[in-house]
Amino acid sequence: MDVLLERAEVAGAEIVPIVDRSPIDFRAVRQLARLCQERNVRIWHAHDDKTNLWGLLISRKIPLRLVTTLHGWVNYSISPWKVRLYKACSKFSLRRYDHSIAVSPDLLGQLQKWGISPDKSELIENAIDTDHYQRVLSKSEAREQLGMSRTDLVLVALGRLSPEKGFDSLISAVAIVRRLGIHLRLYIGGTGGLYDELNASIKKLALSENVFLMGQLSDPRTILQAADMFVLSSRKEGLPNVVLEAMAMETPVIATCLPGVSRLIEDGTHGLLVEADNPQQLADAICRLSSDYDLANQLARNARLQVEQNFDFDARMRKVARVYDTVLDRRSN
Repeated sequence: MDVLLERAEVAGAEIVPIVDRSPIDFRAVRQLARLCQERNVRIWHAHDDKTNLWGLLISRKIPLRLVTTLHGWVNYSISPWKVRLYKACSKFSLRRYDHSIAVSPDLLGQLQKWGISPDKSELIENAIDTDHYQRVLSKSEAREQLGMSRTDLVLVALGRLSPEKGFDSLISAVAIVRRLGIHLRLYIGGTGGLYDELNASIKKLALSENVFLMGQLSDPRTILQAADMFVLSSRKEGLPNVVLEAMAMETPVIATCLPGVSRLIEDGTHGLLVEADNPQQLADAICRLSSDYDLANQLARNARLQVEQNFDFDARMRKVARVYDTVLDRRSN
């Protein structure tokens, strides 16, 4: 949150914190409604199941245009019936929204299955600020700042500690690589409900000196620059920002071959793709990159160029601005 506030201040963007105390906190909804009314807000842009529903509730009292972005976030650590309930709420809400944005083709297909008409939905993929995410340190300089060994093979993974991120599969892959005699260290940044389970797995596989659960990293740029490779082991994703960030930082990427990821990475050109839930393939890819310095460098250069050309934040926001213009124009007509 501190990093978000800091970046908002630099950008001249106001953030108004509102405490959300429960799954449906009507006090928070009322606060948001008052804020929208006071500021004469014209567009509500939601980003998850809860804010999809909140926007619909608030628009019953205030004449808002409703826009949402579907990111493909799924929290498998909550009860399956809650997942189904949240998705049902989004399905109900989005049919009443003015426009829906999907960050990957599979999510656009989901909108169509929900009955969202093509003229009220479109694909706008995630993007990042390539000025903010660019390499400014060498690998050795970054490791020196973090107190890391210069000789170890360093892997980095980032995300919620939840089942869909596949960190259990990644830890198993590290065990395979370790048995081959390669000394490596995996740093996992993130928090979540699987901390104890993953920690137990690390101890069971005798990897306490190889795998480290770092907790939440407020700014991952330094550790990405220190890494030999970034690994995404997810079972489900939309179009993951963490992969864009690693690519922009010129950190070689290994990722599971998911629909959104394959939009970013052509296997062997911008990174290496492996099957989800396949620790052996992950281990093979780790070994391949660790032994082929030229390939790792080529992937890193190509990845940076891919982000610059196709996933730059300014270009994405121009597309979002066009969506806003469209929904406001619908109101005037």
